[in-house]
Amino acid sequence: MIRSFLVIIASAMAVAGCAGPIETRVQSHQLIPVVEQKGFAWSPINPIANRDTALARDLVGKLLAQKGYQQAPDAAILVHVALADRPADIAIDAGDDKTVRPLVAAKEQKSFQSCKDREHRLTVSLFDQSRGQKLYSGSASEYHCNGTIAQSLPFLVDAALSGLDGGTSDVPLTAIRTRQGIE
Repeated sequence: MIRSFLVIIASAMAVAGCAGPIETRVQSHQLIPVVEQKGFAWSPINPIANRDTALARDLVGKLLAQKGYQQAPDAAILVHVALADRPADIAIDAGDDKTVRPLVAAKEQKSFQSCKDREHRLTVSLFDQSRGQKLYSGSASEYHCNGTIAQSLPFLVDAALSGLDGGTSDVPLTAIRTRQGIE
């Protein structure tokens, strides 16, 4: 009887470590108003050919279309999509020897967690090709132990583009969204 109870408790703890609230950290910055003609073209820099990058570009294109943008070869707006998957226990700093600043802190592993977290990060940038200026930058990231990038991408794309056409700002806007899913 006690043995069965311990098995149930252990199973519940294992499942609790895999499913739960996922925090999507969002930062967006619309620097200047988007040009009137909402045609866009993909960055000519070919991404590393893999399914996750192709899926990210596809989902970004579909969401831009829902927001009234159209893909066109001679468009004024250039769209660049960057996707990263890294161990979450590694901090990322930027700068030189005199001005190092943390960009991303290392994440500590939760108690009873059975695997190491990874950070899934998507950044979408829009540039006005005629003015040579960045129009918008949005990034979204999540920590996952068992979840895949493909599972995260719909939520990351929605979050990264959430500030587009929301008006210009001198400072980036930050938010945290919470959802249920596979950690």
